[in-house]
Amino acid sequence: MRPARQTDYAVLFVDDEDKALKYFRMAFAKDFPVLTAGGVAQALEVLEAEGDRIGVLITDQRMPGQPGVELLKQARARWPGIVRILTTAYSDLENAIAAVNRGEILRYVTKPWDIQALRLELRHAMDFFQLRQERDLLLEAKLSVRRQMLQAERLRALIAIAGALERLHGAPAAVAAWVLDTANRPEGDSESPELWGADVAETLRLTRLSREIHALDRATPLGFPDRIGLASLCADAGIGVSGGAPEVSGQGGLLLDLMSTLAQSVGAPATACLVGCALADGEPGASVVVTGPGPRSDDPDRLLRAYLLAGHHGGSLHSTWEPVGPRLELRLPVEPRAVDPPGPDADWLTEQFTRLEDWGV
Repeated sequence: MRPARQTDYAVLFVDDEDKALKYFRMAFAKDFPVLTAGGVAQALEVLEAEGDRIGVLITDQRMPGQPGVELLKQARARWPGIVRILTTAYSDLENAIAAVNRGEILRYVTKPWDIQALRLELRHAMDFFQLRQERDLLLEAKLSVRRQMLQAERLRALIAIAGALERLHGAPAAVAAWVLDTANRPEGDSESPELWGADVAETLRLTRLSREIHALDRATPLGFPDRIGLASLCADAGIGVSGGAPEVSGQGGLLLDLMSTLAQSVGAPATACLVGCALADGEPGASVVVTGPGPRSDDPDRLLRAYLLAGHHGGSLHSTWEPVGPRLELRLPVEPRAVDPPGPDADWLTEQFTRLEDWGV
């Protein structure tokens, strides 16, 4: 991304005197795009509409209604990246100094203006704004690379852990699917670690996940002795059901655990659409699509248990995060295979890491 030119961003000048607005525009329109407002209320409207293209906000202090420092206080809270300047007469210096001390403005400019001095102040303020923008872009890029590295490290570590399990079937593939689906969640839902402290947080997280995976493995019984109707299973988990699907063989307690985890992950009220389907290998199966409004405080690690339980029963789980809420698609074979497939080979692992790398680009 190219650095922004000084003329890419506007200066917003706020004053209740029409002559002052006109004079400011005439003086500085050749240096910057200039926006003007006749008071605090109008300035907030301009900020709402044009905030992304405003680099500097300069306002008079004495205006009818709310003073300029009130506008600067709100701008600091809602548009913190904009550089704020207060212009005032000598008799108002006490308010200006107080605003500087509170961090609401970068500096103040006294009236009457020296046009050349004010032009220099505005250029310095715009330069400061752009340097901060470039710093934020660089930091964002570093964080993006770091997030990608953490996802790759998590995928590698968890697949290695899953490969050593004794009772859970299909765990490596289930872990890979969970990591990749988590990586594709929209910004704001997944964690955004700072550059500092990220390694510590990730190590603690992997330790906790490893313990949970091994505890689930130790508690998993052998075989699939139960014949289960998915509609009744969803109802027991508090999920509303539409449609119908064939019964499946499995472990009733684990499948109820799976459905309950899905219900918690999508939030209440959770609903499910059930249909019969053919799996990728042509075997008969059942599809369960669970949707909901989304929980208020979501934990992306919660779903790992569901991915493992789906994989153990020979099925798969895929999560997408849509504007209306999360959508979880579970597919289960009618008759799961009791024999665990061989561990992941190099080609399969290469495919997973390539997908993760594509996500991070």
